[in-house]
Order: sequence, then C-alpha cells, then structure tokens
Amino acid sequence: MPRKLAGYYPIMATAYDREGQVDLAAMRRLTEYLIANGAQGMSPNGGDSEARYLSAEERMRIVDAVVEANAGRTPVLVGCSAPTTKESALLCRQAQRAGADAVFVMPPANWQGTLLEPAVPAEEMLAHYERICEGLDIPLMVHATKAMDIPFMERLMERIPNVQYIKEETTHGSKLRQYVQALGDRVTIFGPGLHYPAELEWGAMGVMPSCCASYAHARVFDLWQAGRHDEARRMWNRMLPLVFWRWHTASQEAGKVFLMHMGIFQTAYTRPKMGTLALDEADRQEMLRILEAMGGPPY
Repeated sequence: MPRKLAGYYPIMATAYDREGQVDLAAMRRLTEYLIANGAQGMSPNGGDSEARYLSAEERMRIVDAVVEANAGRTPVLVGCSAPTTKESALLCRQAQRAGADAVFVMPPANWQGTLLEPAVPAEEMLAHYERICEGLDIPLMVHATKAMDIPFMERLMERIPNVQYIKEETTHGSKLRQYVQALGDRVTIFGPGLHYPAELEWGAMGVMPSCCASYAHARVFDLWQAGRHDEARRMWNRMLPLVFWRWHTASQEAGKVFLMHMGIFQTAYTRPKMGTLALDEADRQEMLRILEAMGGPPY
C-alpha cells in the first residue's frame, strides 16, 4: 500500500566532490540531515537538483543512494523528467525498482524548454504520461506546466490511475487554488513553498522548496496540521530572510553554501551549464548574519 505523501519534501541539491563528480556520500549525509530535522519526505533529481545536467546513470546512482540511506524512514519522491518520454519511462522504472514511493514528471518539451514554457498539445502530453506509466505501480505526481488546465487534468486522471498528485508552481497561487477547488477530492496538490502558510491555507498538502532551513520548513507543516496557524506563520516569518537570500543570490549555489556551513556538502560546485559560480565571501557572511538572527540552530 503506497504511503500518502504530505508535508515538506525538499528538492535535494546534488552534491559534487572537488573533482566535480557526484558525491554519493554527501547525498547520504543530506538524507540523514533532512530526516534528523523533521522533513516529512524528500525529492532527489528535481529541477533545482540540476537533473537536466546529470546523466541518466548519475541520476540512478543518486536515487539508489538516497533510498538506501533513507531506509524507509520517510517517503522518497523521485524526479524523473527528461528530454524524451523513453528516458522518463526508464528513470521511472528504475526509481520504482530502487524503492521510491512515487515519481514526479513533466513533459519533455517543457523539461527542455525556456521559462516561456511553450504549449504542448494535450494529446502529446497525455501520450507521454500513458507511456511512462506502463508497468509503473507507484503513484505519479504531474509536474504541472502552463499548458495544463483542469479539463486536461481530469482527462489525465481518468486515463491513468497512477496520477495521484499535482505539483503546481506556474502562478503565485491562483492555479493552485483552482486545482484544489476542482480536483482536491481526487488528487493531492503540492505547492512550491514560496508562500508556504498561504499555500497550506489554500488547500495544498505539501511543498517542495529547497533544503535550506529544513527544520523550520518541516515545523511549519507540523504546526499547521496541529491547527497552530499563528505559530506556523511566525516560524515562516523567522526563515523568510534566508529564503530571500537564497533566491536572490544564486539559488542552487546558495543552497549548497548553506549545506557546506552545516557540514553536509564539501563544495558549492554546480555543473557549468547552470552558470558560473557567483557567490563570494561577502555572500557567505550575509548568510551567517541571517542565521544568527534566526536564533538557531536548528534552522
């Protein structure tokens, strides 16, 4: 029986060693760190994991390492978006074999596309999801795109029983609310965590932000579920400067600077296609001041 996904499911940053190779030991440390800080689940190989710039073999090795280190203590939701349907299907099947609890996938054209997210014909998207779900027994989260609307999602759910979750981050909340209102009795909606308490109030049952401030992110969800909404909002306000710092410096690299500070990663290296390293000692010092003001650890 698949476990229900709900809560803080951070997109796991990908660790590299000093030679630029995937650091599986650090991925195992990150898994332990997230569990120790109360994360309700975790999500390797998403967009913020630099999955576009990892080989299929590297992605599979990361999933194996994370699932093994997790040892069933939380659900593992694996990103399996890829440039082709064939590769997405391969990654989904491998994730299932490795012991993942669910997978999340967007159409290839959107995975390869620009921020403009070119519209993909509905039939092409439906065919993509039908193909990757052949032989897949675990739930699928649809990584929503701008081209998807409620009628499309209804058709998708009718044709593919695996579709049990939607990750919505194409607007600042309006589409999330629409999905919850129209589909919330049939699927579980996750948000990006950019307006975290608001997303929960609008009906989202989970968020998928970064690994920064994992204790605070996990605690917001626990407090909200306990009905302690004012406390949840205070916790969110406490971490906002760190969230802002990460997004407005160099988001993938900044997350790794934080994880280096916490003793999880060796380097803040990102794959060259993500862009050149941008942060310096002044940026790190600003992070340290923010963390001091937060009053942690735990963060």
